Amino acid sequence: MALLVASSAPWQAAADATDGPLSVRVVRVDANGVGVGGILVVATDPSGASASGTTAPDGTVTIPTTALAGGKYRVDASIPPSMPDLKPAPEAPGLSSLTEFADVSGGKPVQLTMGVGGGTGDVQIGDRVWFDTDGDGVQDGDELGLPGVKVQLLGCDGAGAPMAEKTTDPAGHYLFGPADGLRPNSCYTVKFDYSGLDTSHLPGNPPVAGLKWTTPLASISPAIDSNVDPNTGAMQVNTGPPGSVDDGEDAGLVGGLNKIGDLVWADVNRNGVQDPGEQGVAGVTVRLQHPDGEVVATTTTGPHGQYTFSHLADGIYQACFDIAKLPAQYADYQLTRSRAGNPGQDSAPDAGTGCTAPTELKPGHAEDLTLDAGLAPPVNRIAAHVWSDVNGDGLQTPDEPGIGGVPVKLRTEDGSQFALTTTAPDGTYAFEDVPDGAYQVCFDLGNLPAAVADYTPARYVNDSAANPATGCTRTVTLGLGKREDRTLNAGLTAPVNQIGDRVWFDSNRNGLEDPVETGIAGVPVKLVKQGGGDAGSTTTGADGKYDFTGMPDGAYQVCLDAKAFPPAYAGAQWARPDAGDPALSSKVDLASGCTPLVTVGVGHREETTMDAGVVAARNRVGDQLWFDTNANGARDPGEPGLANVAVTMRDNAGRVVATTRSGPDGKYLLDDLPDGSYHVCVDLANLPPQFAHYGVPGSGNGCTGPVTVGPKPREDLSVRIGLVSASPTVAPAAESTGSSGGGGSFPTGWTMLTIAIVGAGVAFTWRWWKTVDH
Repeated sequence: MALLVASSAPWQAAADATDGPLSVRVVRVDANGVGVGGILVVATDPSGASASGTTAPDGTVTIPTTALAGGKYRVDASIPPSMPDLKPAPEAPGLSSLTEFADVSGGKPVQLTMGVGGGTGDVQIGDRVWFDTDGDGVQDGDELGLPGVKVQLLGCDGAGAPMAEKTTDPAGHYLFGPADGLRPNSCYTVKFDYSGLDTSHLPGNPPVAGLKWTTPLASISPAIDSNVDPNTGAMQVNTGPPGSVDDGEDAGLVGGLNKIGDLVWADVNRNGVQDPGEQGVAGVTVRLQHPDGEVVATTTTGPHGQYTFSHLADGIYQACFDIAKLPAQYADYQLTRSRAGNPGQDSAPDAGTGCTAPTELKPGHAEDLTLDAGLAPPVNRIAAHVWSDVNGDGLQTPDEPGIGGVPVKLRTEDGSQFALTTTAPDGTYAFEDVPDGAYQVCFDLGNLPAAVADYTPARYVNDSAANPATGCTRTVTLGLGKREDRTLNAGLTAPVNQIGDRVWFDSNRNGLEDPVETGIAGVPVKLVKQGGGDAGSTTTGADGKYDFTGMPDGAYQVCLDAKAFPPAYAGAQWARPDAGDPALSSKVDLASGCTPLVTVGVGHREETTMDAGVVAARNRVGDQLWFDTNANGARDPGEPGLANVAVTMRDNAGRVVATTRSGPDGKYLLDDLPDGSYHVCVDLANLPPQFAHYGVPGSGNGCTGPVTVGPKPREDLSVRIGLVSASPTVAPAAESTGSSGGGGSFPTGWTMLTIAIVGAGVAFTWRWWKTVDH
């Protein structure tokens, strides 16, 4: 298909140092060229590294390629599953397929216009014949399209005269459509003939007789691999319904594949073996030579440490690595020990000569990709001291003793633990033989010695390098120019009490604080003592966080008022509490707006899991299920909650409109309900044996009386259901906002009794019913 470029210069032999802008526009062809937003576009360089972007509402995106190998890219656009009505558009002037190739080397700008549509119009089969330089079966950005290849369209069995014949264009493309006899929902054979191909411009100038079809179906993406059967030079293709565009029927040719490689890496633990996480080293000079010293070629390792000498003649070769001119950050590295593991996973060159043993390329041994080289750093060290900072000023003084037995963790930059030790009796610790890299030291505050069990780091100043909030130091970098660090000390002191966390918008309504969910600023927050009485107030910051510090030892709860939300969240509701991970779950009770009580003091100075999730207003019903053993309509101490029981909302015809399960304490929430009047029904089939005869008061079918929601009010969070024995003297029924029996099989003749109960500073209204005998 046509490639729209600002410059029509041919592909260059090597990528220039500076890329031009690579911009893509995705348009909907059957909507007069309207741009399509939300399409992921990925540019992949020849090394396999990629950069991506998503189209804006006008269908445009510019891909940043500065961090990639540079020059030539394969560009792929993906229609997301959320847009099922979009399909690749048929070829038309000025439109690229959803997989194209762009050359932005030397600052040349390239703009691709890719078309999508509604799956109507012509049915087409295409796309490209290319030279698979590295023989991996995948189209890379720097691999040439092959013009002059004959392509025949035949019937499904491949026999008889061709229906049509094309010759690939200068970019290697071909296309069959309705004018060639192509029809929807039909089977065809596409056959390729490269006997007339001009190979003079291909790497290594391989003869036509030395070419063959590359490995088919080498990728999970049909748009970038080869579909040709290497034995027949053909492939069978089934067309889809009208409007189907199949632009993934590619064909790759290989030839002259002798090569040597593969990787230079930083052997940070100096064991001579490539371990996970050890990075490749770019910019290392590698010579390819014959055993007599004659240099065949020279290259430097790429951005990920790879190097390759390809299209080599049969013969004997050595790879030699120049460690006298290493990149600056590896300037004092040396070759690691040789042949310490399996070939291809260890270091091949001799540490004395810098060269590998000779390897012979010949028929049956066309490549050797085991000639890796590991570069090992000198020894690095971190050592410091932990002491009792009595006055909390962060300064070590002679009268402040060291603290022995403190667990100390060494973490890498990504947060994973690299090593563990404990302080000596005088408070000193050390990590020896640390590889180059960025590290932080973390003191395990949860496992301090008994004498300082609730201590926390002193102020983050002067000699004390541990952050009081995390117990971790700043990050330090060891390597060239700095092989030792002795500054990561920690002074420990008794901490103040602290309660807090965050109010956030629970956009996916799962009750869990997900990384992408934003905090809500300006929400008033109160700290309330056990038994009543305010202990402090604040408002959430720009990130939704709040914090109370310095309160006396004791039990507290955090209370918030949903009516005081900022205007942007007016009318919102509290998220479902205790939905999973305690550190990420909302803790706010739906009815009271308060968290559970938490106790701070010795052994528990800090409580920072008092999250409050906020959700957009929807109709919902809920509260709690329990076994009302004394049938008084109130949950008394010792009366267990009804956990993990199915709770359904049914309409007056008995149809289920929502389902949930009660939590560990019997709490339940039926969310996202349509407006209307419903009944809450409890699954009584699997009650514990001692409660098998219990049921919903006044109900023969496990359902409450009618409960009405939406549009005002949106929720009724007072539908408490206390199950009672089958034959109590007086059977209080489940609470509900309704007042009379509904349709279907639900009881009729209900009588409502309203009782106001005040507990924990919050007023509740309970509604009870009982069946009236007729």
